Amino acid sequence: MASRCTSYAGFCRRLLPSHPCLSSNPTRTHRPAIYGTTHHENARHKHTSRCARHHKRSFSSAPFYGEPAPPSSRYNQNTSSHIPPLSPLQRITTLIHSSITALNDPTRADAVAAVGEVTGSYALANMRNQMQNDAVGKRILQERPVVDEQIAKRAFELLNRHNQQIGNTSDATSNNPITFAAAYATFLQTHNFDPEERSPIRFIPNPELAYVMTRYRQCHDYFHVLTGLPPTVLGELALKWLELMQTGLPLAALSATGGSLRLDEKEREILWNVYFPWAVRVGREMRSGGLMCVYYEEEMETDLEVLRGRIGVEPAPFVDGV
Repeated sequence: MASRCTSYAGFCRRLLPSHPCLSSNPTRTHRPAIYGTTHHENARHKHTSRCARHHKRSFSSAPFYGEPAPPSSRYNQNTSSHIPPLSPLQRITTLIHSSITALNDPTRADAVAAVGEVTGSYALANMRNQMQNDAVGKRILQERPVVDEQIAKRAFELLNRHNQQIGNTSDATSNNPITFAAAYATFLQTHNFDPEERSPIRFIPNPELAYVMTRYRQCHDYFHVLTGLPPTVLGELALKWLELMQTGLPLAALSATGGSLRLDEKEREILWNVYFPWAVRVGREMRSGGLMCVYYEEEMETDLEVLRGRIGVEPAPFVDGV
């Protein structure tokens, strides 16, 4: 049996040959992704000319989530309705095997994404309903904005403007509040992230729910900016707890619990004594769906602290060395 099922794709082709999204060969990635949000670390270096600083941390600096598989022609916003639904057997089998694969090989972002999609239907429906009951969320569902290169380009333009304003300020002690866009561009620049490279949706046939999942994935970096959490194992786990409180996605729960096994004793102490209480408190104080019902693309020139206050996001506690 082991010789016949030596790969995730091979397993799916043999057991579940009827579903087209289970037939492509996955691309191995290099970024740990045990139940994490998929993202591309080895991004194209388009905006890194000013990135010369490296952060030193005494705790785990390996990012928690992995790179996505290459974009698939099987899915885009116009064709998602043609993705056939998984049968109950396919769904259960995909969940079991994807979970085992992700635990055994943290770089398998395709398996991580599969777990999130086959377990998230109920939570995604609730997230959609919350957005439909919110004026801004409803408009997001109708207009379906995406986080792409144009968003990043605009963010970097605003970062340049911010830097010029600081440079032109004669009083070095003057307060120069940073905009959400400038903070977002700084995050992308510091970590060499490309906002366009994301895992395609493969197992969500409903186009509206597929977009909600896509939006959740694409807004993940926005959440990092709002909370001030770095894309490290510890930072990702803290953010996953907040996302769990806000979305109810099983993937967030699996990430928050299973990922803690990768921490050392001191990091686990920080997670449970510092970040976990913060995430639960902030998540409960925020209105339901608050993170998803923000048209971030229209908030680029908003001061970061003003946006945080409006949404109800309190920055994560600062821990020396993290």
